[in-house]
Amino acid sequence: MSTSNPHISLMQAQPLPHQGEVPDWIHLIPAGAEIMTQDRRGPYRLDTQSVVTSLAQGTKLPIDENHAIDLAGPRGEPSPARGYITELQARADGIWGRVDWTEAGRALMADRAYLGISPAVVHDGAKRIIGIARASLTNKPNLRGLTALHQETPMSLAAVAKALGLSDDAGEDQILGAIGEIKKPSATETALQSSLAEIGVALGVTSAKPEDILAAAKAGKAPDQTVVALQAELATVTTELNTLKTEGARGKATAFVDGAIKDGRVGVKPLRDHYIAMHMQDPARVEKEIGAMPVLNGGVVVPSTPQPANGEIALQSAQIDAAKALGLDPKAYAATLKTETL
Repeated sequence: MSTSNPHISLMQAQPLPHQGEVPDWIHLIPAGAEIMTQDRRGPYRLDTQSVVTSLAQGTKLPIDENHAIDLAGPRGEPSPARGYITELQARADGIWGRVDWTEAGRALMADRAYLGISPAVVHDGAKRIIGIARASLTNKPNLRGLTALHQETPMSLAAVAKALGLSDDAGEDQILGAIGEIKKPSATETALQSSLAEIGVALGVTSAKPEDILAAAKAGKAPDQTVVALQAELATVTTELNTLKTEGARGKATAFVDGAIKDGRVGVKPLRDHYIAMHMQDPARVEKEIGAMPVLNGGVVVPSTPQPANGEIALQSAQIDAAKALGLDPKAYAATLKTETL
């Protein structure tokens, strides 16, 4: 680096990351055609290439507190280093330095004791920054555009504007206005909130909080234990009633069929179970059918209709229907009846 009449200026602090963590890299000089300061010194122009190459390999630039090396050191007072810049790097937002912190410096950073870092820059008479001599931890920021030591990756307004659908050059007022519109509830949200309130009233909930309404809705789905008990009791009574009906029908059918057998109704005895089952389903039909059957009285068949001349038993229509229902030939069925009368 060759320049005539170089000058060193103490560029008071640029912000440090403020997250309770000790940064490995710190923002030393901001980018820009003109670098402004809070105290109106400058503007300066950054010669990025010169600054980056000014740090010779193996060289370390000290970081002190409140420019002690420049202010306290000449008076013989202590000016210990709290870290050393071991590497410079050019980035889109300016010059960054890698720091090897001392234990004391690391403790200061972890404790967030300082807001920013102030580089002592080397510049020429035209205020062109061509190097960095050292840097200092301080709470008096001066350079504009530096990243805070306690906020290593700030959000730019351009990025916020883009995310909001605004142009990159949107101003702060436009951005804040867009954010305010986002925070306003939409018509759909308002309608949903109104509907929730109505549902809450229907469920007996005075609170409009969604979680309270949801809890009430879930509780409403839970079955009433009294209703459950009544339903179980009804099922039991229904089962018992059906059982009683079945037993009553069977008793009546058995009594009727056995009574017919006792009375000597021909053809009933061999089909007793069949007639009982049929009587349980259709009592009137079975009683009509059996009532039409001849009666065996003292070894003599008393027919309901006249006997054929050849001595064969004539089946009545109900008996013929019964034979067909059982899949029997009417003549064979008549032979069975004749055997019972002998």
